[in-house]
Amino acid sequence: MRSLVATSGTASGASGRGLRLLVRLACARPLVTVLLGVLGAVAALTYTVRQLGFVTSGRDLLPHGQPFVQREQEYSDDFPRLDQLVVAVEADDVARSKAYARRLAQELRKDRDTFAHVTYRIDPGRFRGRELLYLSRHDLADLADDVVDHRRFLTAFAARPTLDELVDGLRTEVVTAFVRNAFDLGLDDADANVDLGAARDVLDQISTRLDRRVPYRSPWRSLFSLKRGDGDAGYFLSDDERLLFVLVEARREHGSFTAYRDAIGPLRAAMARVQTEFPGVRAGLTGAPVLSNDQMAAAFRDSKRATVLAFVLTFAVLAVAFRGRGMPIVLLAVLALSLCWSLGIVTLVVGHLSIFSVMFLSIVVGLGTDYGVYLLLRNAEEIALGRPAREALEVTAMRAGPGMLGGALAAAGAFYVLMATDFPGIQELGFISGTSVIVAWFAMMTLLPALVLLVKSRRDASDVPRRDGGHARVRFVDAMTHRPRLVLALAGVATALSVFALHGVRFDYNLLNLQARGTESVDWEERILRAAGRSSFVALSTAGSLDELRERAAAFEGLASVSEVESVLSLIPPEQAAKAQVLAELAPVVEAVAVGPPETVDAGRLLVALRTLQRRLDLAADEAPAGHDRDQVVSLRDQTAALVRRLERADPAAVAPALLPLQDRLRGDLAHTLRRLKQNLHPTPIALDDVPPQLRRRFVGRSGRFLLQIQPKVDIWDRAGAEQFVGELRTVDPDVTGTPVIGFETTRYMERAYKQGTLYAFLLVGVLTALTIRRARETALAMIALGLGTLWTAGLMFLFGLPFNLGNLFGFPLVVGAGAEFGVNVVLRYVEGREHGGPLLPRGTFLAVLFNGLTTVAGFGSLMIAAHRGIFGLGLLLTLGMIATLGASLIVLPVLLGWAEPRVTVEPTAVEQWRPARGAVSDEAA
Repeated sequence: MRSLVATSGTASGASGRGLRLLVRLACARPLVTVLLGVLGAVAALTYTVRQLGFVTSGRDLLPHGQPFVQREQEYSDDFPRLDQLVVAVEADDVARSKAYARRLAQELRKDRDTFAHVTYRIDPGRFRGRELLYLSRHDLADLADDVVDHRRFLTAFAARPTLDELVDGLRTEVVTAFVRNAFDLGLDDADANVDLGAARDVLDQISTRLDRRVPYRSPWRSLFSLKRGDGDAGYFLSDDERLLFVLVEARREHGSFTAYRDAIGPLRAAMARVQTEFPGVRAGLTGAPVLSNDQMAAAFRDSKRATVLAFVLTFAVLAVAFRGRGMPIVLLAVLALSLCWSLGIVTLVVGHLSIFSVMFLSIVVGLGTDYGVYLLLRNAEEIALGRPAREALEVTAMRAGPGMLGGALAAAGAFYVLMATDFPGIQELGFISGTSVIVAWFAMMTLLPALVLLVKSRRDASDVPRRDGGHARVRFVDAMTHRPRLVLALAGVATALSVFALHGVRFDYNLLNLQARGTESVDWEERILRAAGRSSFVALSTAGSLDELRERAAAFEGLASVSEVESVLSLIPPEQAAKAQVLAELAPVVEAVAVGPPETVDAGRLLVALRTLQRRLDLAADEAPAGHDRDQVVSLRDQTAALVRRLERADPAAVAPALLPLQDRLRGDLAHTLRRLKQNLHPTPIALDDVPPQLRRRFVGRSGRFLLQIQPKVDIWDRAGAEQFVGELRTVDPDVTGTPVIGFETTRYMERAYKQGTLYAFLLVGVLTALTIRRARETALAMIALGLGTLWTAGLMFLFGLPFNLGNLFGFPLVVGAGAEFGVNVVLRYVEGREHGGPLLPRGTFLAVLFNGLTTVAGFGSLMIAAHRGIFGLGLLLTLGMIATLGASLIVLPVLLGWAEPRVTVEPTAVEQWRPARGAVSDEAA
């Protein structure tokens, strides 16, 4: 690990001599060393700018060998229209949403090079004459029954389409309904009630029109079970009609920073322009490509901010540690050069960054400076003993270098452990960060000594601690070691509470909770989920034929966890032959009805018809038993009586003009309804060739296979819901894939990888700690302190309400690797103090460990400025982990070391001042 002072028994030997030789070579020509470092950094940075790419597809970060990943890749290749940009439009009036969609489509279609297809509606004209085939057999049978039941009424009103004829027809319909109900034999719905809604609505419109014009309400659609008019036909609307969707197929730019960035930017700009023309209309952009784009853009933006903040915070800590700005600037300059080297290596070996690895800069800033801090503080001690600058650096490298190398290997090893996982994204993060740590250590062992020589040749040693400051005792440590029982009791309580709290740290499976706060795509995705019960995250399956497609769709729809199955069958209705037979039997009835010419309103005949209706209702009210039906009759009778009184008082000459528009609308509406029915009486079958191209591209693959998109009914972001959904889907198709399946399996694999990674990190750190300390008891105590800090991290997560998620799950191995150095350096200095006398944890070592812990906290804590909640969570976890392990190493570990073995009186060894030696520094003199 990183040691300020090492004894001859632990850190000298071959590694010490090799590191001394490395520093000697770097310092032989310090200016040449620095120039080579700068030129290497410039070359690496130039190469990086030209060649480094960015992986934006989440698929590229998943374990490639898993069947569900391979299947999803096959589906993506076979169905290239899966990734669509979704514009959700919301307005108080759906007509304004339609107008906005039309205007936006016009704007986007001007740029065919960017937007290949824009769809917000399927032209219903393609299916004219075949609309009724989309009704279920049950609904179609109800429609046929309605027409047959009302045949006489329709024929009479169509022949003479006047208001008085309509009222006469209503009278007959009311009587027939009550007779049918009175002699109901219980073969139908026993709870059926007489529905007088159409009659009440007609009378209400007649009464209201006597005073003023009001919007027309058709009685025919409710009478014949026609629930939706032509106005909304073909539009992509949510079930509650609050949201209208515009689907945009953009041309993907494979070489760009994000695959759809060059389309998303212009699309949002077009939406903003159109928005100015439609005040009050709200529109947002979402969809899987947009969510991915926004996530990567946020991560890249956060990475730049976090890196700058990490440098600023680290500089502030170093300025306090060195009581000046000179050495901190030198140290950070060396770190910056090492990061340039690392970027060159990353570009050469990996070739790209991902949403995981893009944050490695901030992580390495905090860790990379530690090696320089240890080197400079130990070098200050050697300078204080009177050694010349060059020789002090060589002695520092030989004595403290092996511990620094061990620390670098431990931290890098914790990152390299991540390469044992199955996820390319995490593997890359492990390689990139681990390699960057090693490169930073190398820069601190070569460039930093050379720069120190160059700087010290031009100025005095002002940025070093006082001559005797390194060996002074620390009062805080003394106070802790004098109260061992209290410290260990408090540590035990904290550990017990942390173990208990570990069970309360939940796992957040919701991928949307990893996105940046306030991101438009996330907000609209959640809004669509609430309003429409739909999501961009659907499961995927395929079928080889239409028959297999129908069978598989029916099987999926029968599952308790499935809300809807979308496929090309949405436009190829089932049971077409049986439905055509129902329509053929209805044809003679409908075709015999002909609508007569318009007539004037006869106020007298209308009044007579209303009086007759009133008398019929009086009789029905007297004979009907108490209950719902009688209440309906009484209400309609009172409404009719009121209308009769109004007409009796009204001027006959004024009645006709007031009611003529209503009579004409009723006639025209019936003619349109009948015409629509007649057009659908002899439909031709709807086949695959009739499906519009925009839907065929989406649901029919290049191979000819058919796609099924399965919407979940359960909460797939909850573990139980996801497990139920995926488990049930696999009973139908074992190879089902899609975001819910991948998310579920990814979480399982990452949970396992996190546990294995933490265990491997502990084992690796344990081995390196044993090799560095070379004493079983002290090694065990150092690992105990590390274990306590790791457990306390879990307790702090519970205290801060920080859940595990896919963004921070691999943080614990990093806590183990990065936090191990603190305890090891405390132990190494304790061993030296025990063997040679003096304080067991002198001020120099205490401050070195403390300030290095603070620089690591600064680097990790800088991630917390991220708007991306996954990155924020990772930064918070690592920060809490560093604080916990640092506290365990500086508070509990000294007590354990002093309490674990009896006191031994040791004669202090005098610190001998340096005497000039002939020739180079020898191993013995050092």
